[in-house]
Parts: sequence; C-alpha cells; structure tokens
Amino acid sequence: MGYCMSQGDTKFRIKAANKAAALEAVRALAKDGARMSYYNGRERRFSWVTTDDFTLAKTLEVALEAWRWPAVVDEKTGDIVGIEHHGEKLGDDPVLWDAIAPFVESGSYIQMSGEDGNVWRWCFKDGGHYESTPTWPDV
Repeated sequence: MGYCMSQGDTKFRIKAANKAAALEAVRALAKDGARMSYYNGRERRFSWVTTDDFTLAKTLEVALEAWRWPAVVDEKTGDIVGIEHHGEKLGDDPVLWDAIAPFVESGSYIQMSGEDGNVWRWCFKDGGHYESTPTWPDV
C-alpha cells in the first residue's frame, strides 16, 4: 500500500564539481537509523530503497537511481541537468532531498502530483530543501 504519485514539471541541477560530495551525503544516510523503517520486520531501510544499492554506489547517478530517481547528465559538462522519478509510490524521498540539498543549485524544483489530485513541489534554495504548493498558473 502507499500513495501513488507522478512527476510533472522539473528544473533540477547539480554541478559536476559537487557530485562526489553529494554522493557521500547520500551514502551517509545508511547511518541514519532513526529515519529508517523496518522492512519485513527485520531489515532497517528507507521506503522502496535497498541500503546496499546506494551505499555501494560508485557514482551519484547510481545512488540516485537506487532511490528511484535516475539523473539526466549533460555529456559535455558532467552536470546533472534533470532528474526523473522511476517509481509509483511516495517513499522517503524528502530524506534524500535533505541530504543532497546543499549540492543542488538554488532555484531547482521537482513538481509532483498525487493520486488524490494534490500537487506539490520539492524546492531547493540556498542549500536547503522545502515543500511548497504551486498555484495557477505555475501548475
């Protein structure tokens, strides 16, 4: 069970120079047991994410894909210039955004819509992350 969501308009960028530090921030989430939940009553992990898949990742792109968010990379610069949701349900995505927010360019956002018609944006500004509700004509 869960809350279904789909991705809408998105503007997302991480400069190539920041990818290594962002990867380390994602890997560090494995030590954040307080925000993990039990899977099948045994294994502690984030919702829809297998911990080994992101802790053993050699690149930020592989780590993001483990969280169901494959990156779009500019082949010339190496910058991440987009991100896509390859999932169906809302998981612990805000935990990921909190971790990488210091490395995401200010002004980036990911717009989502839920199964009930709700629309929201995960926004990145000045090294932080917050959620907002866009209004027409922004939606």
